[in-house]
Amino acid sequence: MIRCLSKIIPILIFSSIFITDILPIYAQQMEPAEIIGIIDAPNNKIPSIKTANWTTINITVEDVQGFNWTQLSKVFAIRAKYIWPIIHPKWRPYLGYTSLRFQPEIIQGDPRGWFMEITPNTITGADQGKTYHLQLRVKTDNITVDYAVVIGVKVTRVDVFGNDFGQSYIYIPVKASSLNNVKMIPQGITNQNIAPHSYGYFDITIQNFGYYRDMFRLQFVAEDGLIAAATQQLFVLSPSDSQNVRINFLTPEQFFDIGTPNKIDVYVTSQSDPNPKLIGTLVVITQGFYISPLIGIILAPIIIILLLIFFFFFIIKTRRDRERYGKPEKPWKLPEEREHLRELKQTDNKAYEQERLMMEDEYKSAMLYYKDYRQSLKAKPKEEVPEKKEQPKKPLPTLFKKSEKPPKVEEKKVEAIVPTEDKNKEKALAKIQREQAKQLKRKKE
Repeated sequence: MIRCLSKIIPILIFSSIFITDILPIYAQQMEPAEIIGIIDAPNNKIPSIKTANWTTINITVEDVQGFNWTQLSKVFAIRAKYIWPIIHPKWRPYLGYTSLRFQPEIIQGDPRGWFMEITPNTITGADQGKTYHLQLRVKTDNITVDYAVVIGVKVTRVDVFGNDFGQSYIYIPVKASSLNNVKMIPQGITNQNIAPHSYGYFDITIQNFGYYRDMFRLQFVAEDGLIAAATQQLFVLSPSDSQNVRINFLTPEQFFDIGTPNKIDVYVTSQSDPNPKLIGTLVVITQGFYISPLIGIILAPIIIILLLIFFFFFIIKTRRDRERYGKPEKPWKLPEEREHLRELKQTDNKAYEQERLMMEDEYKSAMLYYKDYRQSLKAKPKEEVPEKKEQPKKPLPTLFKKSEKPPKVEEKKVEAIVPTEDKNKEKALAKIQREQAKQLKRKKE
């Protein structure tokens, strides 16, 4: 037992002298936080930062502090806790577990539009050889100025009394993702009034406000059967470049529309970001009439047939009226009278005019008679329908027949009856002749 103590005491004395010489030097030189940060990602590739959504970057931090307090407190438990703080007061901030504080910030580039947070942001009980796993979350917005920045995670080591005594940085270069940050700039109006089944167009400009050169594609979502398409639907734009595009549209086919507003939503996608993004809305108001050529092709033969039927019916009715009611015809259109008037016009123009006036007067008188005659026929009561004769009964058998003489038929004298229509015609003709005689007498006078 004595032999063992004689061997241990020199070793403890030597170790205490060695640590007494070493600790003050190490404390004076501890300016960095003494950590090592590693990006925990496949192939150490940092993902692109998305807009409006958090992008997570995993970081592994290894603590490489100069001494291990856990082992030191075990080997020199009494000295480390009770003797050294009294003998060496300057060592007191380092005799115990330290803490680490993490704070992300932009150290290169414009920080406007960049947002960051890290979890956990504080680790207590830090000691040499320990490993910590952190999550850095980053996102951007539409007002981001720089698309590529360097994030520095500031690591601060805090002593036992809460004072900062070491500081280091973990540098993480990041880039914003290829965002569909394009805008639609209308070149003129954004709404139109147009008839149904008609073509129209809008002129717009597409400008790239993003950070990358990308290929963009336009997509259209229209309402109520509206059809929209662009003259150039696929194009490549560098940052700040623009492209003029004409959007053609066709309104739906309707016979009549009092005024219906239809929207055309303009979306854009890119090769790197296939999610459609709404960049603008155009309005088309359909108002008016539209007759389809197909309807005209179908209705034209029907209309022609109906006109022909009406024409033939009119001719047949005119002939029937002339035959049935004696409708007068214009005398100057008769072939004989037309020839007579032509010859008279060549020889005596004054006689021609008198003859023509006389014919017109005759025609007017005849039309008056014709109208009166038709009215008189309409006013007559309907003729009585003759009663049907009873069919003779079947003769009885000869056994029951009586010998009868046939009745004598008295002969009646039938007087000739002049139809009422002929009488009316005679009266009308006499009236016309009297009117003509009066007109001739007036002309002679």
